Amino acid sequence: MTLSDMSALLGCLIGGGMGFYAMLRPSWASQIVRLQATPGLVEGKSEFRGTYGGLFFFSHALAAYAIASGLEGAALGAAILGAGWFGAGVGRVISIFLDRAWTGLNAFNVGFESVLGALLAAPLIVSHL
Repeated sequence: MTLSDMSALLGCLIGGGMGFYAMLRPSWASQIVRLQATPGLVEGKSEFRGTYGGLFFFSHALAAYAIASGLEGAALGAAILGAGWFGAGVGRVISIFLDRAWTGLNAFNVGFESVLGALLAAPLIVSHL
């Protein structure tokens, strides 16, 4: 296993770990993204468990399995997840400028999303150098 594969596995562990925890504790996911469910409606909690939980956990878990198993296309699969994280950071930068949303948390999240995107994309990038 290469260093770039281990980097992607670390990215999968972080993203998937966040998703797993969000499935168990949707209130945590709500606090992290600074959103809240509509009071009195249970679907909001389901959304946090489903999107921030299940989607993150299972997509990252499958990418980790593919990388660890050496499956063909694993690098591309991990890079696709990385592009999603990187895209979240780009969207946040746009918001910082257009919405005047410069905060310490937004700055931290741009860095976090960029690093996670790079970790996940590492195997594909290295294979094309």
